[in-house]
Amino acid sequence: MRRRDSVWEDTTVRRGTGDWSRREEGRMTLKQRGGKHNEGPALPFVVMNIVYRPYERGVYCDDESIKYPLKADTITHGMLAAVTISCTVIIISSGEAYLVYSKKLYSNTDFNQYVAALYKVVGTFLFGAAVSQSLTDLAKFTIGRPRPHFMAVCAPKVCVGYMQEINCTGRLQDVTEARLSFYSGHSSFAMYCMLFLALYVQARLAAKWARLLRPTIQFFLVAFAVYVGYTRVSDYKHHWSDVLTGLLQGALVAVLNVRFVSDFFKKRPPRCTEPDADDGEEPERKPSLQIADSDHGNHYNYHHNPGHV
Repeated sequence: MRRRDSVWEDTTVRRGTGDWSRREEGRMTLKQRGGKHNEGPALPFVVMNIVYRPYERGVYCDDESIKYPLKADTITHGMLAAVTISCTVIIISSGEAYLVYSKKLYSNTDFNQYVAALYKVVGTFLFGAAVSQSLTDLAKFTIGRPRPHFMAVCAPKVCVGYMQEINCTGRLQDVTEARLSFYSGHSSFAMYCMLFLALYVQARLAAKWARLLRPTIQFFLVAFAVYVGYTRVSDYKHHWSDVLTGLLQGALVAVLNVRFVSDFFKKRPPRCTEPDADDGEEPERKPSLQIADSDHGNHYNYHHNPGHV
């Protein structure tokens, strides 16, 4: 049977006695490819769904780790996106606004100070998010590990011993999605976003009055990311090792992004007047954001003098 519409193009799928034979490779729209258990609408995932299929790893029919029932998501993708995006917008926008309008954050640029500050922080955040999601999707499609509910979605007619090509009777898009277990996209994305914000709070909320507020905010941010990982195991969407790897990958990308890309913890010279220009030349303007040195001491009022050892 050949069907042409917005969902399938030039597709012929015949179910045999022991396997599926495809005379022509089917192409599904982005909406159908994603499925209801899609890990996220990131650009790498979109590209891979269009031009590539996950590696079809063989399975042992008596493997109890892939025989769990299919359950609904406790933390859906929409809920995860709503929480992470809202937290990012609220924390970064309010933090940069406070620092800019309290004259603690300044930029030698012709643009609006607040816009310049948001541009740097949001740009750094989005760069790290793209890197994290790219690594996640690359692992998913390359490894093709079956999810814990793989057998419930596959519903094979016959399954004995080890089968490299299993005769699934479930919907092709659901079976494809059930092969994307390693590693958890929910966990990696949640941990990246929350740890990035926690490090942002550590760098920006440095006032003495925030000694207790700062770790409290950081705790709830990281705790949410860990909770997301727990739900992926209890919902039978991922194995525990998938979640652990996702959390570690998200944390690693967040730390490296803050350390080497952002300027959150970089030392800045004190704010001073611009040097006199020679022969009427305009002084050079560099689009750098700096925090005024209004509070150099740490929690114990220790002032470090870098000139003495």
